[in-house]
Amino acid sequence: MIKIADISDIEDVVDLRVKQQIEDWNKTSLNKDYSKYELNFFQMTKKHILTRLNKSIYFAIMYIKNTPVAICGLEELNELPQITACEQRNSRSGNLVSVYTRPEHRGKGYQQKLLKKLLEFAKLQRFADITLTTNTSDAKHIYEKLNFKYISDKYYRKF
Repeated sequence: MIKIADISDIEDVVDLRVKQQIEDWNKTSLNKDYSKYELNFFQMTKKHILTRLNKSIYFAIMYIKNTPVAICGLEELNELPQITACEQRNSRSGNLVSVYTRPEHRGKGYQQKLLKKLLEFAKLQRFADITLTTNTSDAKHIYEKLNFKYISDKYYRKF
């Protein structure tokens, strides 16, 4: 089952996002294990999402036999608009976030189904454009199938 997450899904959404962040940052930072922050990050993330869920951030979530296996999020870019917002009156811009599938469920097309659901939802919510950043080369073909165009790279610097 795929659905747009609501408050009843909050624990599952937060759990999958925490797993995604730990996996991604452990790959990015040599010799650092971010799993030691799991509980603290879970609490921070839950607090953040509770105040914004289905207001400025939306998640599609997939369940198989009542087990959450994948999520993807859409965060509205409302602090600083994109120039593309000028093309359509009252349109919104968004950024894909937290695209994650549990490792044992990867390679089965679940993320593509989730993304399609979230993109349909975004269109109904008057999003005119959506950006994303990925460090997962295996996922690029999914985004291209969904008509995303590669336009730039993202860099990270820690202070």
